Amino acid sequence: MANNPTPDNENVLLALNEDLADGCHLHEVTIGLKQQTEAVMRAVGAGVKSAKMALGAANGLVDAKYDLLQAADDAGKVVIKNCRLRLVKVLGGSYNSGWQEAGWPNQSTAIPETQDERFTLLGALELYFAAHPTAESVDMEATAAICHAAQEAISGARQGVNTAEAALNAAKKADAAAVKTLRKRVRGLIVELGTLLADDDARYEEFGLSIPANPHAPEAIASLTVTAMGGAKVFVEWPYAKRMTGTRLVLKRVGVDEEFVSIGTVDGLEKMLTGQTVGQTLQLQVIAYNDGGDAAPSPVASVVVA
Repeated sequence: MANNPTPDNENVLLALNEDLADGCHLHEVTIGLKQQTEAVMRAVGAGVKSAKMALGAANGLVDAKYDLLQAADDAGKVVIKNCRLRLVKVLGGSYNSGWQEAGWPNQSTAIPETQDERFTLLGALELYFAAHPTAESVDMEATAAICHAAQEAISGARQGVNTAEAALNAAKKADAAAVKTLRKRVRGLIVELGTLLADDDARYEEFGLSIPANPHAPEAIASLTVTAMGGAKVFVEWPYAKRMTGTRLVLKRVGVDEEFVSIGTVDGLEKMLTGQTVGQTLQLQVIAYNDGGDAAPSPVASVVVA
């Protein structure tokens, strides 16, 4: 059933699954569907949506944990700076064996550039001040206890990042598995319909599919949103239209082009246009298509490139 392919794009796949489930609601009993029923199709669609929500939450948690790590590291830099000022008074401003004993890396008294080096230095400073209590200064906030607390905060934040990233990896696998199941069920229903319906059966269209023997053009895309993103980029997005297998984008540069010009096709429901001319007004339309032909163009949307 070449004119009813399984969508590669996940958003299109989900939208088609909704149409397939609606078709099952209307006809699964009379057609005799056994494997891919309305309940099955809605369940696998819900599974993908749930997996994607979990994936979004996992991504958000990772970002939050990295923010906490950055805050802990910034606080650690302040502690190291205070300790450096104290050690200049105790050890002098030039690198020597005392600075080496205190754990300062790279044969330098500068604050280390990497987070790993700063983390290690805080642990070394804790040991140094514990061994040399006269070098501590509560007033200058340079003590073993302060260094210990700063390193512990970074350590905890690092562990939080590691845990969040592990959860994110698990969420990615769950999302991929859910999409794989959905794709299998969508393909299975299309194949099952092919065994139960004649190639010219009009009920295909009530499943959001093309009639194999007589494919009609898809419905028109109902709306189009274009957003100037800055950096000479424009983001274009549109909703799914029944029976579409792809979308053709057309563009007119106001004052430059006399007619709309095709700028390519898209399998999904969005496109980022790059390399546009800043200040130029663009008009865009999208046209859904399938083996039966092109739908009517979407409404025109305009944007000024920023």
